[in-house]
Amino acid sequence: MVEINENVPLAQHTAYKIGGNADYFADATSSEQIPELIEFAHSKNIPFFMLGGGCNTVFSDKGFRGLVIHNKATKIEVHGSRIIAESGAMLAMVIAEARKHELGGIIKLVGLPGTIGGAIYGNAGAQGVEIGDFVESVEIYRPGQGIIEEQKEYFQFSYRTSILKQTKEIVLKVNLDLPNLDPEDVTTEVLQFRAQKQPKGKVAGSFFKNPTSTEAAGYLIDKAGLKGTRVGDIEVSQQHGNWLMNVGNATQEDVIAMAKKLKQEVKNKFGADLEPENILIDEFGNKIDI
Repeated sequence: MVEINENVPLAQHTAYKIGGNADYFADATSSEQIPELIEFAHSKNIPFFMLGGGCNTVFSDKGFRGLVIHNKATKIEVHGSRIIAESGAMLAMVIAEARKHELGGIIKLVGLPGTIGGAIYGNAGAQGVEIGDFVESVEIYRPGQGIIEEQKEYFQFSYRTSILKQTKEIVLKVNLDLPNLDPEDVTTEVLQFRAQKQPKGKVAGSFFKNPTSTEAAGYLIDKAGLKGTRVGDIEVSQQHGNWLMNVGNATQEDVIAMAKKLKQEVKNKFGADLEPENILIDEFGNKIDI
């Protein structure tokens, strides 16, 4: 049995450094351990939450009344044009492995935070490319049925979403089929641009999805004059309007209040509806709608 710890602070495991204690917390170091831990939660009749890189998760200040499974299953294999990665592997590491084997496609996602499993869940994308474009199949854990392999079509990938947001199935392994590396996909200019746009500190990725393909959330927040806006210890980055920063000891309530303020201001000025890309979780594992 995997070691399960009690009363573990969640703030140290997330990019925002926000969150109270989890009643139970375990590191899953292989994809085979994840179903075992889920079954533990079911046996205790408590909720569970899959935590990857912690780059888009904001836990409650009250903590989590269940089991947080920290996905540290990071094995990556390369077979010709295919990469098979366990869901806890950081997207950056999968991209690095692809480059090492002169495989491309996902190279344009360089700089995105989080794990490959999280990328599949939210169909992460950048520069006109989405992770779903390269998925061949995904091994998932389906409660009541066990481990299942589903082909790409099952996941219904679309802008920043997949069917997993409805089914709550858990990604265990990802099978990608990649094209050969195109040197033009990785330029010093692109890497420098992304580095300059990404604030440093207690920050995660983009907080909101882009309302449309032609309207960037960060652009609208900037045009609304909201860069530098502060609520409690959460501040809108001066570098990028769609990045929120914990500049002190911010709480989940600060994040919620800021998100509501930005949504309202952008709606009033431009008529655009902003939808969070980050996930806010209450103490019982329920998603908080903003």
